[in-house]
Amino acid sequence: MNYKLFGVLLTGALMVTACGSDDNDNDIVDPVDPIVPPPVVTTIDVDKAASIGLQLASFDGASGALSFNLSDAEQMAITNAKDYRVVYFGFPDPDEKSANAKAWKRWHLSKSYVCDSEADTCEGLLTETETKGSYTFEAPGLDWSEGAPDGTVQVYKVAIEIKGALSSSELELLPPPL
Repeated sequence: MNYKLFGVLLTGALMVTACGSDDNDNDIVDPVDPIVPPPVVTTIDVDKAASIGLQLASFDGASGALSFNLSDAEQMAITNAKDYRVVYFGFPDPDEKSANAKAWKRWHLSKSYVCDSEADTCEGLLTETETKGSYTFEAPGLDWSEGAPDGTVQVYKVAIEIKGALSSSELELLPPPL
C-alpha cells in the first residue's frame, strides 16, 4: 500500500469537506448599527452676524402667533435673538366695497410689539425653539376689534425686524406663508 498517496488523498478530502464544522452554524448574529454622529449645525450669535435673513414659517393673523427662521449670508443659524420690532397689519376684504363714500380704499389697522433688551422693555414673547435659528412669537393682547367693527379685518400681514449688534433684518411686509 502506498501510504504517501493515501495521506495526500486523506488530506485533500478533509480540506474539501472541511470536516463539516461550518455547515451547522445556526447562531444568529445581529449586525451592529454604525454610530452616526448628529449633523453639525453651524450657528452664529445674533450680535456677531454681519447679515440677518428672516424666513417666515407660519403666521396666524387673527391671534398673531408666528414662527420664523433666522440665518446669515452663509446660511448659519442665528441664535440668541432678543431685540425685535414686530408690526401686524389688518386690512379689510379687498373685494368688499365700503359703505362710507369718503372712506379710504386702503385703510388698515396696525399693532406694534417692540423689545429693547438693554432698556429691559419687551412687548410680546419671542422664544427660541430647540431647533437652532428657529423662533416663535406670541402677541398677547392683540385685538383686531379695537379700532374697527368686528369682522372688518379680513387680510393679515406682518413685518418683522430682528436687531443685532452689527446688522438687522429688513423690515418688509410679509403675507402669511402658503
